[in-house]
Amino acid sequence: GQALAKQRAERDQRLRGRLREEGASTMAAIVEKWKLLQGMGRPEAMAAYVALVREWPGFGSTLFDVDLRAVRPWWGRGGGQPWQRAALTPLSLQSPVGAGPQRLWLGIGGKAVSLYKPGEPEPLDSFCYGRISSFGASDSSTFRLSVEDRDLLFETSQVDEIAQLLNTYLASAGARRPPRPQEPATSPPALDPTVLPQELCPTAGPWQHRPPVGSFHS
Repeated sequence: GQALAKQRAERDQRLRGRLREEGASTMAAIVEKWKLLQGMGRPEAMAAYVALVREWPGFGSTLFDVDLRAVRPWWGRGGGQPWQRAALTPLSLQSPVGAGPQRLWLGIGGKAVSLYKPGEPEPLDSFCYGRISSFGASDSSTFRLSVEDRDLLFETSQVDEIAQLLNTYLASAGARRPPRPQEPATSPPALDPTVLPQELCPTAGPWQHRPPVGSFHS
């Protein structure tokens, strides 16, 4: 008992020390960036800020706090596959499972749905609307997203808001689709018009900030 309490106290002390160091480092970085803005007028500083934010792949997305609770292969209705606890980075069926739920940001944008670790600029995974086969609420606090070969189960207090926003973007994507040419009656049925075509969601490369030329002055 005493040894365990001592270990916990030492661990807490190390954690507090690390947090102090990270806080000091973050503050120093903020001050350095602030110095770069000296000599700029307010409109120029705002333009530089907006240019920076626009470079983020998730710009324009709405972020929701979610807990990724489970993932399973998707076999369609009545598949009966057991849910596996999620520990997926990136979110693939080949990733290890069993470490419990992950707190994530669910980003819903005009072209894709993305999952982020809180505070991280790069998404763990992104899904074009053409890859999303279905979504819905299992109950008032559980949201399911079916993406190609897997189901993702989230716990969130914003189930209704997520579903409404997804419906809005899907309807908008369907309205933007170009008209299809006339096809013979023997052709296979067309895809659901509310699904965004795959080519409208290109794979994003790593996000690297490049300051706008001429925006910063010493």
